[in-house]
Amino acid sequence: MSTKVPLKKPVKAHGEEVSFLTLRDPGTKDVMELGLPTLIIPSADGKSVGIEIRQGVIGRYISRLAQIPMSSVEALHLSDFSACTAVVMGFFETSDGEATTEPSNA
Repeated sequence: MSTKVPLKKPVKAHGEEVSFLTLRDPGTKDVMELGLPTLIIPSADGKSVGIEIRQGVIGRYISRLAQIPMSSVEALHLSDFSACTAVVMGFFETSDGEATTEPSNA
């Protein structure tokens, strides 16, 4: 499965101008190599957590899943990067709508 993201401002990728990106679903290998796009930050008292969105990791996911060079990701208009970020983050939601942010024991 894949998700098509129309771009408000086309970018060059592989010598061609593209007006949309198609992001394939990430696989286990992608997650193992790139890591999660979020970082869990527990509070000092341990009663709550904060979540940091890791834009560099998301950029690498966009590059890999859309099969475009990182230079093309870096050239995306901010609104297009935000739209792609939403798609990538959506891949990591569970069926009940909560993000998969539990720490692992690995």
